[in-house]
Amino acid sequence: MPLLETQNLSYVYSENTPFRMVAIDDVNISIEKGELVGIIGHTGSGKSTLVQHLNGLLEPTSGKVLLNGEDISSSKSAKRAARFRVGLCFQYPEYQLFESTVRKDIAFGPHNMGLSAPEIEQRVNRAAAFVGLRPEHMEKSPFDLSGGEKRRVAIAGVIAMMPRCVVLDEPTAMLDPQGRREVMAVVRELNRKFGITVILITHHMDEAAQADRVLVMSQGEVVMEGTPKEVFSQTEKVRSLHLDVPQAAELRDELVKAGVPLPEGIIDTGECAQALYELLK
Repeated sequence: MPLLETQNLSYVYSENTPFRMVAIDDVNISIEKGELVGIIGHTGSGKSTLVQHLNGLLEPTSGKVLLNGEDISSSKSAKRAARFRVGLCFQYPEYQLFESTVRKDIAFGPHNMGLSAPEIEQRVNRAAAFVGLRPEHMEKSPFDLSGGEKRRVAIAGVIAMMPRCVVLDEPTAMLDPQGRREVMAVVRELNRKFGITVILITHHMDEAAQADRVLVMSQGEVVMEGTPKEVFSQTEKVRSLHLDVPQAAELRDELVKAGVPLPEGIIDTGECAQALYELLK
């Protein structure tokens, strides 16, 4: 049984008005326990709207979201449980950071879960340490932190609830390369070391290439799905959706055009370097 599943999920903004817009249309996806799934698509393709249904933040116009086989909209208790089991980090951390200190912000979710003070403190300290926040950060206002540090606080606040799945909406947006690497290291460790299911929306194709599986959205529908190699080896189709491909895949295409006989399916720099080494031998 999948951890998360959508069945014929659709969502319409401004229904019964002249501004009616179909944001997602009859989407059927399944997410297995322990997967790292990347979701890509051009702006307005429905990525953020889709993931906001996965913990009941948005109510479907039609269709269902199932968590461990249970419709999360079937009751108030089911929706409340989904909010704690599927943690969502927004694209802009300022939208979910509001307490006076980093410590209080991370503690907000566990406090709402009704946990005891010692359990909350333990979870806060553990989550902060995991994302690399130092003790001197804890009593600062989250708004005094850098962009990368704010992302870490937002992720720590979700981790402190110990969810089964973490949904990250553009966690590296507007960060410098070092900040992106640091956040992605946290994401990979969260998934690989602790086995937490991760759903990652990103516009960086090299980040999507690190996922177990990639979903490509366009005009509210999932139009491609597969492993990173299966998706990004179809470079022309990906580009036709107004998306880039990983840098290694782009380099491979340019070298092939120049007459270098490289194999298909190269999506990372290690593979590209190895293929060139084999040719040079």
